[in-house]
Amino acid sequence: MQWIPAILLIFSLLSNHLIDLNTADERLLLTIPGIGQTVAASIVEYREDFGPFVEMSELEYVRGIGPETAELIEEHAFIDPCVGPSPDTSHWLPEVDSLEPVVTVSFLDVGQGDAILVQAEEGMTLLFDGGPDPGGPLEPPVVFRLRELGVDTIHVLAFSHPHSDHIGGLSAVIGHFAVLEVLDPGMVFASFVYEDLLASVAEAGCSYVLMREGMELELSDRVLVTVESMGMEGADLDLNENSALLRVTCGDFSALLTGDIEVGAEMLLTPSAMPVTVLKVPHHGSLSSAFPPYLRRLSPQVAVFSAGRGNPFGHPNPGVVETYSEMGCVILRTDTEGTIVVQSDGEVFSTSAAEALYRPGDDIEH
Repeated sequence: MQWIPAILLIFSLLSNHLIDLNTADERLLLTIPGIGQTVAASIVEYREDFGPFVEMSELEYVRGIGPETAELIEEHAFIDPCVGPSPDTSHWLPEVDSLEPVVTVSFLDVGQGDAILVQAEEGMTLLFDGGPDPGGPLEPPVVFRLRELGVDTIHVLAFSHPHSDHIGGLSAVIGHFAVLEVLDPGMVFASFVYEDLLASVAEAGCSYVLMREGMELELSDRVLVTVESMGMEGADLDLNENSALLRVTCGDFSALLTGDIEVGAEMLLTPSAMPVTVLKVPHHGSLSSAFPPYLRRLSPQVAVFSAGRGNPFGHPNPGVVETYSEMGCVILRTDTEGTIVVQSDGEVFSTSAAEALYRPGDDIEH
């Protein structure tokens, strides 16, 4: 390790002619070619809202900075590697091989989509999203998964937003299981899949409630589900950005279920973001849903990617997987491991993969 002081000395000498991107005020930033008053103010505002820059690549998120301006800044500025915030792992819990669970969160292998089952011991069961319905003679994958886990009653069925890869299987769920209540985020969106779901709710006579931000659901006396966010104001037509977020808490354990939010929503959520044990990675690990300050605020111990095997979108993006890996997260993926089961008693947690008789994409003779 004797080479470290030498490298730091060289870095210090070189940086004498560069501007520290995290400490420069607007006046000093204006000395960089190509930067005007607006961009200089935007850089300072970004630091105030989201903390110091950790990587130069974060410049792409600063209002008013395009690729050419970013290149100029990189030529005339530097980021002190000693200034970047250390990962906050104070909320991380011990991982054990087995425990007496108080809460079980299962990220169901439904192919290219999301479906998460939350079960409170001696309490209620919540299904958040229902994955796609590929059509054909087979039932939607979510039905297979719920049967494999021995589910017969779903006390609360909720969904993040009405895209087909999140609600496609829910009509079949209502038809095959006892569903007592449906929580709808209430987005205006015309689609046959959404209309079929609403018709199924009416036909089954389920209690139907519009979701609202801050709503709390007590699945048991130790398991609480909170509607943490209901989307971006002014983004009525962007269903992904308007995804409802649910936070599951049990003692010191927490899981954040994020739907398909993208960078716009992540930037708005960053100032109020709270650390989490388990994160359902937004938008199947899309490159458009990995705002670095948001991920640093959440500092998840476990990152779960829900995506289909060989999906045409390239989810999860390899760069996004690497980002979470570099944060020290345990990486779990439904496309490679199947249904991911996380259990906790509020003090420790365990992870495992559930055995499956059928996986979306399997070659099955009908």
